[in-house]
Amino acid sequence: MRIVRTAISLIILIPILSGCDSESPEAFFDTYSQRVANVLDTSFDEPEISLDKLPRKRELQLAIPTVTLGLLDSYQLRQCGLFQLIAERNSVLGKMADEFSNYDYQAALLSGLAACIDNPNIDSELSATLNEIRKQKSAQLSMHQWNLLYASDAMQSQLFGTQWLTTGMSEQVQQVNNALSTVNEAFSASLGASNLVKVQETLDKISVVGDLYYSLHHSAAQLSFITEQLNSNDHKVICAPQRDITRFKYLNNVFDQQYIGKVQPYLAALDSYYQQLAKNLTIFEPQPQLHPYVYPLKQSHTAFRQATLEHIQYWQRLFKRCGRKVG
Repeated sequence: MRIVRTAISLIILIPILSGCDSESPEAFFDTYSQRVANVLDTSFDEPEISLDKLPRKRELQLAIPTVTLGLLDSYQLRQCGLFQLIAERNSVLGKMADEFSNYDYQAALLSGLAACIDNPNIDSELSATLNEIRKQKSAQLSMHQWNLLYASDAMQSQLFGTQWLTTGMSEQVQQVNNALSTVNEAFSASLGASNLVKVQETLDKISVVGDLYYSLHHSAAQLSFITEQLNSNDHKVICAPQRDITRFKYLNNVFDQQYIGKVQPYLAALDSYYQQLAKNLTIFEPQPQLHPYVYPLKQSHTAFRQATLEHIQYWQRLFKRCGRKVG
């Protein structure tokens, strides 16, 4: 009896799992394309979609020249709080710091150097030395920012897209957006304490940016493929008076049920996610003076918008030709 019950359970489970799969974004596009192909009496071939992978950490990591402080023997540094900061950095744990901890240290160091330079208890010779170190460290700050964005474990996890985002993810998107806002504010601040370690776990555990790129890229490719299906077979769609317009009627149903009913709401959700993040995506703008790599999210969104526009334009032309009013 136990074997029979197990078999029955598996039979019941299979349709349930299939039902879940049919509601995935990928299934929306596949069904839409398949229905279009059926109505237009053409073959259905899934598009081949290639995705630019995020380069490995070692390919993105910038080598930053070491600026030797060598000032721990100066008692004067205790007068402005810099001695303890440098000592902690030179400890075993300090030397093992990741990119997030390192950036917090760099920001604190610059703030501490500025305070020491202006401190009346620091003699002029040491103050001049500290000022030169401050200039060198300030010039390197953008390199530390780059390494945090592209060579840290947390951001590699965040930027590496592997799956479709789904609808109903605004809360997760907002969590990542808040974390990126903290990074953006820290990068924009000229001086002052940075506390990026507090958002490190969010960026490591909640994958949004990379999966948004994946979703936008795949959606654009799928839409372009279906648009090509429609354009290439448009001559088959007859809607002249006294002619058989059955194919046009079927195509109308596909548009209403598949595009308007499923695909379009998903496209709107993706675009809303991008807009939710847009203000803080400036941190991923190209920096050719540092590295030739450009994270492709912005370009993928532009292509996504263009593919959506071209797809809608096809339907607009068809409906105008056939006299259907929409909306």
